[in-house]
Amino acid sequence: MQTKVKSQNLSIMMTDIQGYSAAAANASREEVVNLIRRHNQLMRPVIEFYGGTIIKSIGDAFLCTFPSATDAVICAIIIQLLLKEYNQKLKDLTHQLNLRVVINSGDVSIEENDIFGNAVNITARMESLDCFPGGTIGISESTNLLMDRSEIVSEKIGPKQLKGVPDPVTVYSIPLEKQKLNKLPIQLLNLVEKVINSRGGAPDSLGGAQFNEWKQSVGNFLKQTNWGDNIGKASKQIGNIQQSLAKTFGQKTVLEKKKELKDASLASRIKSGIIDLVILLVITMVINTAWWPVQRVIYGPSVVDSYENITGNPKNWSYGILEGKDVMLRRQGTLEWLIGSNIKCPLLIFWLYFAIFWKIKQATPGQIASGNAVVEESGNTDLPISLTLKRSAWFLISSMSVIGLLIIFVGEKKTMHDKLSKTRVVE
Repeated sequence: MQTKVKSQNLSIMMTDIQGYSAAAANASREEVVNLIRRHNQLMRPVIEFYGGTIIKSIGDAFLCTFPSATDAVICAIIIQLLLKEYNQKLKDLTHQLNLRVVINSGDVSIEENDIFGNAVNITARMESLDCFPGGTIGISESTNLLMDRSEIVSEKIGPKQLKGVPDPVTVYSIPLEKQKLNKLPIQLLNLVEKVINSRGGAPDSLGGAQFNEWKQSVGNFLKQTNWGDNIGKASKQIGNIQQSLAKTFGQKTVLEKKKELKDASLASRIKSGIIDLVILLVITMVINTAWWPVQRVIYGPSVVDSYENITGNPKNWSYGILEGKDVMLRRQGTLEWLIGSNIKCPLLIFWLYFAIFWKIKQATPGQIASGNAVVEESGNTDLPISLTLKRSAWFLISSMSVIGLLIIFVGEKKTMHDKLSKTRVVE
């Protein structure tokens, strides 16, 4: 009975270790076995996490398929980051794993757990290109068109003539240093060390506790960071705010428009305050959104559900209760605590926001939109930085106490921060 041949559009990844044949020829059988075992330990969990199927594993080479071009390229980036860290920790440079990864996308024929077709041939020929040495990632134009180019940075190399392929194929490189995630987080570094120090075990039998720990940790990290998604969203939000502020900042202030100025009305001051409050709330939300993945990339998760899932020094973890569940809590370092505290209670950000705008434009974005500006009682419009820092601090105190704002209705009809700073708001 003839086996039915299926056809499917997939992204095909091929990998091999540069210089493997020469290294294997000069190494003992045990050294070769350990090299392949470590190669598999580092790569398999990431390939499986991103939905890859390993079609063949021949010595130092993998042939894999992915339903998604984006997932295939991100998988390659994570693998190269892992191997980069692995190579840096090795004492014997002859044991380094300089992996080259190439990815092509196209229609393939699937028969008895193997793949065939022109797309597979193109991928195999790309591996031999000099522009893709060990430690690099190369992709074809078809992959570049299919992947999410807002999430992944690629650089065009140009058309290349491949052996046995009639038409030139345009290829691209994926520069690691230009990606959103270009270094490993702390929680994976110690596991790389464990892979380096591991001994024994066959390269094709990876079901031990150490491999399971490695696989779980890689998966947890990728899920927690949701890499590409959270960082991408935060970058987009920050970009929108930058454009909005740049547009407002470019407008002329009331000081630049008018020669005769008078004290600002209460209505215009309330309007400017509401606008600035909305801007600050959005900035705070964006910073919180950005800090969540960045914190996990740099410092690792702050909470795990069990002792077995902790990474790094166990002394940095303690038992705790969160939402009625027993968890492990990581103690934060001084710098992480300071950053996190200022993001949760962003008084420093608010203070600098007002002080900087009053110094540079004599008005915040809200005041620019409302036709207001801040000047000294003497009429001087060039406010010294010491004065804007002082006024900003008193403004925050007035706002939090409320009374400092309400005294505008009595006596001189000036707020507490204007009285103490000897300033006035004009329109």
